[in-house]
Amino acid sequence: MGGSLSSLLSTDAATCIAVSERMIALGTHCGAVHLLDFLGNQVKEFHVHKAAVNDLNFDIDGEYIGSCSDDGSIVISSLFTDEKRKFEYHRPMKAIALDPDYARKSLKRFVAGGLAGQLIFYAKKWFGYQEQVLHSGEGPIHAVAWRTSFIAWANDAGVKVYDTANDQRVTFIERPRGSPHPELLLPHLVWQDDALLIIGWGTSVKIASLRGNQHVGANGSYKPVYVSSSNQVDIVASFQTNYYISGIAPFGDFLAILAYVPGEKDFSSTAPSRQANAQRPEVRIVTWTNDELATDALPIHGFEHYKAKDYCLSHTPLSGSNYTNGRWAAGDEPLYYVVSPKDIVIAKPRDAEDHINWLLEHGWYDKALAEVEATHGRKELFEEVGSRYLEHLLAEKRYGEAAALCPKLLQGSASAWERWIIRFAQLRQLPALARYMPTQNPKLSDTLYELALVALAMNPAYHKDFLSAVKSWPRSIYSALTVLSEIEPQLRASLMTDDLKEAMAELYVRTEQNEKAFSFFADLLKPEVFDFIERHNLHAAVREKVVQLMMLDTKRATSLLIQQRDLITPPDVVSQLLKAGDKYFLYLYLHALFEASPHAGRDFHDMQVELYADYDTQMLLTFLRSSQHYTLEKAYDLCVRKGLLKEKAFILGRMGNSKQALAVIINELGDIKEALEFASMQNDDDIWEELIKQSTQRPEMVGMLLEHTVGNLDPLHIVNVVPDGLEIPRLRDRLVKIITDYRTETSLRHGCNDILKADIVNLLVKYYKEARHAVYMNNTEDEARTKRDEKRMEESFAKPPSFKNMDLKSKTRVGGRCCICFDPFSIQNVSVVIFFCCHAYHMTCYMDSVNTYSDENEAQDGSLDSEYDEFDDEENGESQSDSSRMRCILCTNAAR
Repeated sequence: MGGSLSSLLSTDAATCIAVSERMIALGTHCGAVHLLDFLGNQVKEFHVHKAAVNDLNFDIDGEYIGSCSDDGSIVISSLFTDEKRKFEYHRPMKAIALDPDYARKSLKRFVAGGLAGQLIFYAKKWFGYQEQVLHSGEGPIHAVAWRTSFIAWANDAGVKVYDTANDQRVTFIERPRGSPHPELLLPHLVWQDDALLIIGWGTSVKIASLRGNQHVGANGSYKPVYVSSSNQVDIVASFQTNYYISGIAPFGDFLAILAYVPGEKDFSSTAPSRQANAQRPEVRIVTWTNDELATDALPIHGFEHYKAKDYCLSHTPLSGSNYTNGRWAAGDEPLYYVVSPKDIVIAKPRDAEDHINWLLEHGWYDKALAEVEATHGRKELFEEVGSRYLEHLLAEKRYGEAAALCPKLLQGSASAWERWIIRFAQLRQLPALARYMPTQNPKLSDTLYELALVALAMNPAYHKDFLSAVKSWPRSIYSALTVLSEIEPQLRASLMTDDLKEAMAELYVRTEQNEKAFSFFADLLKPEVFDFIERHNLHAAVREKVVQLMMLDTKRATSLLIQQRDLITPPDVVSQLLKAGDKYFLYLYLHALFEASPHAGRDFHDMQVELYADYDTQMLLTFLRSSQHYTLEKAYDLCVRKGLLKEKAFILGRMGNSKQALAVIINELGDIKEALEFASMQNDDDIWEELIKQSTQRPEMVGMLLEHTVGNLDPLHIVNVVPDGLEIPRLRDRLVKIITDYRTETSLRHGCNDILKADIVNLLVKYYKEARHAVYMNNTEDEARTKRDEKRMEESFAKPPSFKNMDLKSKTRVGGRCCICFDPFSIQNVSVVIFFCCHAYHMTCYMDSVNTYSDENEAQDGSLDSEYDEFDDEENGESQSDSSRMRCILCTNAAR
C-alpha cells in the first residue's frame, strides 16, 4: 500500500489492522490509531494510547472504532464526531469487539479482555456503563469476535462462544494440542456468516457451525443449513497444516490463510522464534479439506527478521446479503490486507488481467494475447499486450512473425499503425510489414505508403511483394511519381529482378512515361508489348529493344521492324542482332526485309547469303538470282564450302564461266533438266554446243536433249552429231514427240500471226474513226459555268443522262483560245483550224506563223520544205497529199 503509509511507518511499526466499508484503521507500537483511505492516505489520527495498540474493531456501519492497548486502556472513538469513551485498566488489554449494531443501539455494547484473564461485557445504562464479566480464570483473553448475538473468544484453554440473546455460553472448543503458546502465536477467530466460526490456531484450522445440520458444498466445503433454534455447535471441518497460521479469513467456499513457513527446527519446537533467515510469508487458498488451490509468496520488506506473530490478516467486510450468507457476490472484488511491522500488502483474487500480467512478466506473450482475446479484455489491456508482444518479437529479430501479427494487434488504429511502421523502418525491416499495411479502415498517410514501397523496391527479397503492392494498392493512396523519384537514383543492375521491372513499368505507365515502361515490358518479354507500342506510338523506342521483341514474337517483331524500317533502320537492327549473337533472328529479319524491299538491305546481302546457306538453302538460289548486291567470289566460296551445287553453277554462270557452270550441272549435279534450263537462260550458241558435246557421251542425256529441242535447237543438228550406233532410250517415242511438238509450234505461230493481223486492222479502223470525229471547243470559263449548271440540273431532276450527253462526253475537247494570240475564238469572226492534237488556231494567225516559219527556212536552207494549200474540211471526204498537208505548229516545233 502506498499513500502516507511509508512515512507513518518510517518511525513506527504496525501492530494491528481493522477494515470497514469506508476506511482502514491501523494501530501502531507507539499507541496511535491512524485512519486511512483505501489508497493508504491518512484521513484521521488518534493518539489515545501510551503503548502498543493490540486490537482494533469497527461496528458494522463503520461509524465507531474500538481500540485497546498494552497501557490497559480501551477507547471507543466516533469517526465523524469528537465523541470518545475511554476505559482504564491496570493490565494490558489484548482484544476488543464492538456490538455490530453499536451505532444503531443505545446500549453501546462492546466486549474486551486482556492479560487479567477476564472477558468484560460493557453495556450503557442510565448512569454510565455497566460492566459484566462473562468469563475469567482460564488465562488471558487473546482474541474476541462478535457476530449478531454471538461472542466468541479465545484464552489459554480454548475457544468459547456466548449468546447475548439468551445470556448463556453456547459451547467450548478445546485448544489444539501442541500449538504454540498464545502469547507467541495468537489464535485467530473469524465469523464467516451468522453460523460459521473459523478458528486458526498454531497449525490447526477448525470450522464450527452453530446450526444443527450441514451438507457438503463444492470443492469439499461444508455449507450449514438452519434447521432448529437450538444453539448447537458442531465442528464441520478440521485439519492440520505444515505451517504456522498468522491470519485466516473466508474466501468464498474456501479459506485464505496467511502462512508462516518455519524451518524444521522451528516447526519441531513449541515456540517459533525470530530468525534472520525466515522465509517470505505466503497467502494460501485451501479448501475445507486442506487441498491447496493457490499459493503466493508476499513481497514483505524485512521478512527475514519477522516471526509469525508479527503478521496479521484482515479483509474488507461483507455487506448486505453478502454479510448474511458470508460470500462475495459476483462482480465484487474482495481485498485482503496483510500487515507486517513496516508494510501493508493488499491481496485480491486474481482475475483475468492479473493472469495476463503474470504471463507478461514471465515472457509468455503469446499466451497473454490468447488470454486477452478469450476473455475479451479491455481495449487498453489488449493494446498493451500487443505492444509488448511486438517489442518482444522485434528484440528477438523475429520480424516476420511481428509483421504478421500487426493486423490483428493494431486493427483499425491509424496512430498505432503509424507508430509501428516507423518502428519497423528504424530497424530497416519495413519490407516485412509492408504486405500487411491496410489501405482502408484505416487509410494511412501517403508518406507511409510511399516509404513502404521504396523499402520494398530496395530489397530484392521483397520485389514480389513490391509488385503485388503496386498492382493491388489503390492508386489514390500514394504518389507514383514520388515513389519513382526515390527509387530511380538508387537503382543498380544487381537490384534488378523481373518483379521489380514489372512494378517499375506499372508505375511508369501511371505517370505516362511510356517509353520507360516499354523498355521494362520488352525486357520482361510481355506478350502485350506489341499492342502497347501501337497504342502509344512507341516505334522510335523499339530501336533499342530489337532483340527482346524478336525473342518474344518473331513474326510480329519482324513485321513491325519491316513496316517501320524508315524509323528503325536495317543497320540498327542488324547491329543489335549481331551483338546478341543470334543469327537465326538475323536471318528471319533480313529474309522478311528482302521480300518487302529487295534493295533495302543490300549492304547485308553478303551476310544474307551465309544465313540462307545456314538456315534455308532452298531460298538461296532464288536470292542469288534476285539480288545484285552480294560479292560473287564470297558467295562462290561459300557454296563450294557448303557443297551447294545448283547455287555454285548459278554463280559461275553469273561470273561468266558458263561452260564451267554447265560442267558442274552435268558432271556434279547430274541434272539434265537443269542443264537445259541453264542453256536456255544463257541464250548462247556456244553453250548449246557445249551441252550437245557433253550429252553425246550419255544416251539418256541425248534423249532428254531431243525432248527439249523444240524452240531452242534444230533436232537434225543433234541427230547429225550423235555418234553412229549410239543407243538412245525410247528414241522412237521421243522422235514422235519432236514431230508432234514441231507441228504444234507451227500451228501456234500461224494462229498468233492471224490474231496479230486482226488486231492491227481493228486498231487502224478505230484510229480512223476517232480521227473522223468532230472536235468540241469550249472556253474554260464557259465550261466551269456549264458544269455548275449541269450539276444543278442533275440534283433537281436526277434523271439518267441522255444519249446526246453520253455522245458528248466521248468527244475530244480542245481549248477555246487560239494557241498563238490566245484570244477566244468567239471574239473574232475568223476561220479556225483545229488539229487532232487538240491545238487550235485562228486561220490568220496560223498562216502568218507558217509564212514566217517558211521564210526562215528559206533563208537557212534555200529551199522550201513544204507548201500549204487551202484548207478543206475532212468531213467532205477530201484528202491531201503528204507534201501539201497542214501541220500543227506547236507539235511540229516540239518534234524538231
